[in-house]
Amino acid sequence: MAVFSKAFAQRENLEKIVTLGDYLAIKQNLETQGMLRFVQEGGESGYSAHKLKDAEAAAKLTRWIEALSNERKWPIKRFTEQIAPMLAEEIAVAVAPSHNPFTTETPIRALAQKLAESGERVDATECLRRHTKIRRIGYGGPSYSHLHLETIEVQNEALFFGKPVLLLDDIARSGATLKACRRLLLDHGAAEVQMLALGRVWRG
Repeated sequence: MAVFSKAFAQRENLEKIVTLGDYLAIKQNLETQGMLRFVQEGGESGYSAHKLKDAEAAAKLTRWIEALSNERKWPIKRFTEQIAPMLAEEIAVAVAPSHNPFTTETPIRALAQKLAESGERVDATECLRRHTKIRRIGYGGPSYSHLHLETIEVQNEALFFGKPVLLLDDIARSGATLKACRRLLLDHGAAEVQMLALGRVWRG
C-alpha cells in the first residue's frame, strides 16, 4: 500500500511532511519580488542562477497558495493537475481542519475533494473535525500537538479504515497540525498516512 504512484514513489516519506516547495511570508515575498524585478530589469544581483531559480519557484508557489486562500478557482485546477498524477489509486484523501469549527468549506478542502474525484479515490475530507475553536495559527495562535489532539475529532472512519491516506494542508509552519491529524487517523485504522502541505514556510 502506498499513497504515491510508482512513478513518484521516491517522494513518499511517511514520517515527514512532503511539500511542493517554499511559501514566502509577507516580508519575504516583498523582498523576493523586489529582487526578481531588479534582476529582470537588468540589475546585477550577485545571486547565483540556482538561487534565482529557487526564488522564482517560491514566489510562484506563494502566489498560487495565496490565490487559493482567496478562493480563486484557477489554483484548484493547477494544483490538481500537479498533484493528481503523483497519487496512487484507491487511497483516501483527508484534509487538516480549520481552526474554526464553523468554517468547514475551506479552499484546501475543495482542492482535496477535487483530488479525490480525479481517480478511484475516497473523499475523506469530512473525517477530521475541529470541535473547539483555537486561535488562528497564521495570526500568532499556538500550535502544538496536544492542542490539536484535544480539539479535533475523527468521524466516519469507515471512509479511510484500512486504506492509505493522503493528508493535505495548505501551509506547514510547525507541522503540529498535520502530525496530530496523522496520529488520529492512524489510531482510528488508517493503513498509513502521508502528510502533504502545498508549501512550507521559508525560514531563510
